[in-house]
Amino acid sequence: MQEGLKELNKVIKPKLEPKQQKVALGKVLKKIGLLMMIVIFFFSAVYSIPYLGNALKREIFIAAQGQTMGLVFPSALSPGSRVNLLFAGIPGQGYNGENMTDTIIIINSGPKGESPVGFSIPRDLLVKFPQQNYYTKINALYGSSEDKKEGIRLLESAIKEVTGLNIDYYFVFDLNGVKNIIDALGGIDVTVQNDIYDPKFPAPYDSYETFSLKRGVHHLDGETALKYLRSRNNPEGDFSRIKRQQEVLNILKNKITALNFVWDFPTILSLWKNFNSHTSTDIDITDIKYAWNLVSKTDFDTIKFTTLDMEENRLLINDSMLLGGINAYILKPIAGIDDFSQIKNFISGFIGQNTVQN
Repeated sequence: MQEGLKELNKVIKPKLEPKQQKVALGKVLKKIGLLMMIVIFFFSAVYSIPYLGNALKREIFIAAQGQTMGLVFPSALSPGSRVNLLFAGIPGQGYNGENMTDTIIIINSGPKGESPVGFSIPRDLLVKFPQQNYYTKINALYGSSEDKKEGIRLLESAIKEVTGLNIDYYFVFDLNGVKNIIDALGGIDVTVQNDIYDPKFPAPYDSYETFSLKRGVHHLDGETALKYLRSRNNPEGDFSRIKRQQEVLNILKNKITALNFVWDFPTILSLWKNFNSHTSTDIDITDIKYAWNLVSKTDFDTIKFTTLDMEENRLLINDSMLLGGINAYILKPIAGIDDFSQIKNFISGFIGQNTVQN
């Protein structure tokens, strides 16, 4: 245990410098981020680790008292504002389209983390490239710049154009990170609603392989879970994949929150290292203990999820269009290209319907 703590200290030490620009209200958003961000668990023993305790106790105490002093700064958010957290999943190194954001999920909540709701945006949604006069799929924006901060800015700009929502914080994670998390947790149990048979699942060297799962409950390792998450050869196409992403997200949250800091410490350390290697975010690590205090009181099973789709919400239609000289499958607003008014109204109404007035 002693050696493990030393190793953990070595990993997190460079990240413990406080970021002055972070704001008090921003902290509450991290409780939603804990759907994926496994790092919070080693902070559950913060008071037993002197190095971490010295860095965090003041901030946690002040935040808990609702004051704005010390490490907590006045919020740029107006009272009553809702905050938005972006999860962007990319294939990562070694996969085709390694920087394509094939997973785009936005979690929206009140400033105290209340009434959280989630939105999934399909990867094939057609958008205008920000400040340019041509179109692309929304999943291509992040990888369009070598500067990943610029890539995030482009993606956030398009999300605002589509939804009307400003992104306050983001997480970008890759497939290898998800695979490693699942393996470190000993696999996951999923419930397959309908038989999956995908004879054209992408394989190395631009080839294909067959991926299949029968309806029912299955225990999946990381590699198989990735196939379950990525398969699109289904009558619902990308929308079926989005539902499976939301399912796995919730399963991971439940497994991670069941970990015990002492007995599961090797697993927690492995998860932290994986997070550190496969995830980028603009959320300060020194805020995570406070976020854990909040997340432990929140039932994430109650998050209302919805997807911009063609069937249930009837917000999109499919089409094809020449993109980069190639005829590509796209999704566009049913109101017409560039007309996101119905989508914005739908999202505003969805948030309103699921908001608890305090």
